[in-house]
Formats: sequence, structure tokens, C-alpha cells
Amino acid sequence: MIYKELKLTLNPYQLYLLVNRQYRETFLLESLEGKEKLARFSFIGFSPKKMISAKGKVVQVDGEEFDSPQPIRTLADNIPRIKIDKEGFTGGAVGYFAYDYVRNLEKLPEKTKDDIKFPDFEFGIFDDCIIYDQRNRTVHYLGHGEDRSTEIMALTKEDAFSGPFEAGNPKSNMDEDEFEKAVGIAKERIVDGDIFQVVLSRRYTVPYEGNLLRFYNYLKQTNPSPYMYCLNFGERKIIGSSPENLVRVEGKKIDSYATLAGTMPRGKTAEEDRMFEQKLLNDEKEKAEHLMLVDLTRNDLGKVSSSGSVSVPELMEVHKYHHVQHLSSHVCGELADGKDCFDVFDSIFPAGTLSGAPKVRAMEIIEELEKNRRGAYGGAVGYFSFNRNCDFAITIRTLIAQRQNAYVQAGAGIVYDSVPEKEYQETENKMRSIMQALEVRF
Repeated sequence: MIYKELKLTLNPYQLYLLVNRQYRETFLLESLEGKEKLARFSFIGFSPKKMISAKGKVVQVDGEEFDSPQPIRTLADNIPRIKIDKEGFTGGAVGYFAYDYVRNLEKLPEKTKDDIKFPDFEFGIFDDCIIYDQRNRTVHYLGHGEDRSTEIMALTKEDAFSGPFEAGNPKSNMDEDEFEKAVGIAKERIVDGDIFQVVLSRRYTVPYEGNLLRFYNYLKQTNPSPYMYCLNFGERKIIGSSPENLVRVEGKKIDSYATLAGTMPRGKTAEEDRMFEQKLLNDEKEKAEHLMLVDLTRNDLGKVSSSGSVSVPELMEVHKYHHVQHLSSHVCGELADGKDCFDVFDSIFPAGTLSGAPKVRAMEIIEELEKNRRGAYGGAVGYFSFNRNCDFAITIRTLIAQRQNAYVQAGAGIVYDSVPEKEYQETENKMRSIMQALEVRF
């Protein structure tokens, strides 16, 4: 393994502009807010050794297609196992799972239209990366094959600029009346005892021209989050600012914060901020929804954790971000013998915050009431390292691009006393930061 310090004055975004200009497949993973452990590292990767994607039971490795009964195991088989005693990403597979990957885990009806035709997952196997350590203020090159650090240093002699970007008029896949009608039907299912909650979403399509990294730079300034990411996989790009961890595995330790529920704005003063915090902590409806998600996550992790190891060390704490504050709980466990990070991912996917409860029945109702397959929205972005650690964010507050169309999607958690008009407005509010970063009116 090669691990050496680089003398760089460029920040991660500036270096990524240069890397992205030079190579077809690249990634940037950053963390700008949240707990110190989350916010410590930024990672840049370029020119992967191979690209792997799946759609249904068909896996594609560097363009060659073949059938696989368990596509995630085919992905695992293509990630060399290397023992590395380091935190964070140490080389490995970086990419995303679409929400529709869940069809590999559960049998769901086929009612929504698959208009975007995104892969169920898509990963690059990256042998090397650039690591920015924000705490120690250092930059390192880490590699497992040929030393390509000189390529990166050569790029730094060029000017870093993003170039122009322009977005067109957005078009929604569900208008207000259609969405509110779907909310009404979902409430009927809840009253009938089918489910406790379901997350219904809607989507905007926005045509664009130019470099999406300009959009990312605006997003990181206006909406910094624990998980910031740019995945450039040729004709498909995923750029986002997610506040929500799905799952992390380090050694035998499993952690999940996939329980964010309840939202209040940040106050203009410290006193107003505390007032909003107390309002959140005293909201019985928000607390009940949150505890349901905690139980869901405990049950999910229980499938892959050693007996008696699942615990909730942080219950209903308020996590504060740039614009909002959320109720959050930390659920953890110890990896059971015979299980690995891929089993952990399958056990918890998709997040209850993006589906509902009970999870499978909620997903069946989503299939009935939403118009289009979700694609990458509601899935996960992150990595599986060579050392079999992993870290994934839930794909929300994210722009998904394919060719010259960008897709922005958001959902609302529907419960028995939901007001359809308010739930529609919640989807608008959640998409606002992305749409503003695109500089479009909607």
C-alpha cells in the first residue's frame, strides 16, 4: 500500500474540479457538518479499475453482462479484500444504490413506470484516492497499485474553474391535486390498519446545460450537511447534501442514525433556537413517529448483530444543522459471526424514513400511489472499503442527472391525521434548497 502526504494548497472542491475535467468517472465525498467523526475526512477518487452495475438480476462489469442470483454478492466478489487499519474510505467500491434495489430483497408489485431506467446500483472500484483530513489539516495519497500521485500533482498546475451552468423550466410528475389525492388514499390505508405510516414522494425534471459542479459549490455553501457527494459516472451523475446516515460498519461495530424525524427551523437567536428545540422535544406526534423509526432500525440491525448487542446509546437527541434541527437517535450493534457489511446493508435497506412502517406493506402502497420508479432517490450513496468497512448516506436533498436532465425528488411522511395540502407543501419545501441551487423558479 502507498500512503504519502501531498503538499497541496487547493481545497477539495478546487482539486475535484481539475480531477473531474481529466477523468470520465470520479467521486468527491465530503462532510461539512455534524458530529466530529462524520465531519473529519474528504475523499476524491478518479479513473476506477472497473465499473459494476446491476438491473434486476443482470450484472454488468465493464460492459460485459451476465446473470446473478444475488447482484450484491457479485459486487462483493469484485472488491478485493485487503486488511487496512485506517478509518474511513481506504480504497474500494464507491457508488450508489437506487431505491429500486429493494426489489432484490422483497417481492413488490410492478405498477410504477420505469421512465428513467436507472441501474439498481452502480459502483466504481477505486484502487486509490486523495484523502483530506480536516482535523489534522493534511492531504494524503492512498493507493494499492501503481502510484498515480504524480498525475494529480501535475493537474494542480492548471486553473480550477467550473465553467457555465444553466437550468431550464422544471416539470412535475405529480401536480398538487394528484399528490393530495394520493395522500387521501394513503390515509384510508392507515385508518384500515394496513400501515402506520407511508412516505409518498413526487419529482421535478429540470433540463440543464453546463457543469453541475457549479451547482454543487452553491449547494455546499447554502446547505452544508454531514454527507456531501458528487458521483460522476459518465452519463449519470449524483450530487447531494444529505443530513442522514443510513448505516456505517467499522470492524465489528455497526452504527445507524437512520431515524431522523421531526423538523424545526434554526432560530435567529440562541434563545429562539432553544425554543424551537423544546417545541420539537415536546411534540408528541413527532416523538411517536421517531420512536417507530427507532424500533424499525433496531429490528433491522438485530438481523445481523450478535445476540443482545443492539442498543440505543442516544435516544431522541436534537441534531442541529445549518437551516434546520431534527430529532435523531443512534442505534448500534456488533456484527454477528458469519455476517459482513453487505449483509448489514441488505438488512437495513431502504431506510424506514423513506418508506414507512411496516416497511414492506408501505413499499407496496408506494408502488400503488406514486407514478414513477424512484430511481436513485430514497436509495443510498457511499462506499464499501477494501477492509470491509462501509458508510452510506440516505439519498435525499440530492440532484440526480442523466444525460441533460436533472431530477429532484422529495417525500412526506403520511400518518392518520396528515393534512394533504400541508404534505404537498412539505415536498415543495424539501426540494427548495436544491431548486434554489439550480437557480430555477418553481
